[in-house]
Amino acid sequence: MTKPEITGIRDLTFNQWIRDNLPNSSTGFAVTDIDFILFNYKTRKLMVVEVKTRNKIIETWQKIFYEDFHRWLKNGIDSGYHYRGAYLIRFENTSFNDGKCYITSFEKKITKQVSERGLIKFLSMEY
Repeated sequence: MTKPEITGIRDLTFNQWIRDNLPNSSTGFAVTDIDFILFNYKTRKLMVVEVKTRNKIIETWQKIFYEDFHRWLKNGIDSGYHYRGAYLIRFENTSFNDGKCYITSFEKKITKQVSERGLIKFLSMEY
């Protein structure tokens, strides 16, 4: 069964339309939003980021999707561009102000704690 949206904070009109009108997840149909695609058009660097707060663990189906999505992008990106990967950013609570933050690489399956300054540098693709 497709999980209901429970935050009640964002405008969920289109989300509900998808839930009401597209196939149910029991058919194998899955929908996920991508939280961020970071792109620097000058350096031609690209990164995909999924964010979880309140120490939420990524669902297995969504983890598999991001691992596949990462592989598809890595193998198919145009010459001259540098795909930096797909990552999960997980906050212990909601931000750096109320807990720790972790980065997980969907390719390497490695999780590391990161400071706010470190995350800024990482997401700015300065490495």
